[in-house]
Amino acid sequence: MKKAVDFYKEGYNCAESIIKVVNEEKNLNIPVSIASPFGRGMTVGSSCGAITGALMALGAIKGRKEAVEPNQARDYTKKIMGKIKEKYGTFQCAELKKKGVSCAEIIEYTHDVLKEYID
Repeated sequence: MKKAVDFYKEGYNCAESIIKVVNEEKNLNIPVSIASPFGRGMTVGSSCGAITGALMALGAIKGRKEAVEPNQARDYTKKIMGKIKEKYGTFQCAELKKKGVSCAEIIEYTHDVLKEYID
């Protein structure tokens, strides 16, 4: 079992689980609390929490610090979102559930895709 899924099983939501595992892997201190509102598709079945958590982590690692810097995180986001869309056809929590995609599955897949761009 993957560590991000272990965090989910401990009670963290999908977004928090991604932040927790990235913090551990990269020796970072991204506040897990910033991901708290994003579980269960922002609590309304909207954008998947695992995906939003991954993008928060991506921003913390690859995001810019000043407006004059190029926004490289945008390119990585496009690639991550493209892979998820190709595999699942949607980013929406409620739609993923209808397709039978478990939180554990989407957490694991999204984390694997994220690692391609932050490692």
